[in-house]
Amino acid sequence: MAKTWAETLEAKGQIKGAHTLLLHVLAMRFGPLPEGVQRKVETINSWSRLNKLAERVLSAHSLEEMGLV
Repeated sequence: MAKTWAETLEAKGQIKGAHTLLLHVLAMRFGPLPEGVQRKVETINSWSRLNKLAERVLSAHSLEEMGLV
């Protein structure tokens, strides 16, 4: 089923919000983030992938363990 323009914009907004929240949580957990990590997170367009990373923050000990470095 094709998405309307409004639905596409809403989905993009949700992904952008997920990027913002994940970057905030990562910085709270691991300290200031390298630019490369920020760019990597911001290029993720999969809601599922972003959720998995958010869950992983709870148990990971480093950005390397998260697969972001």
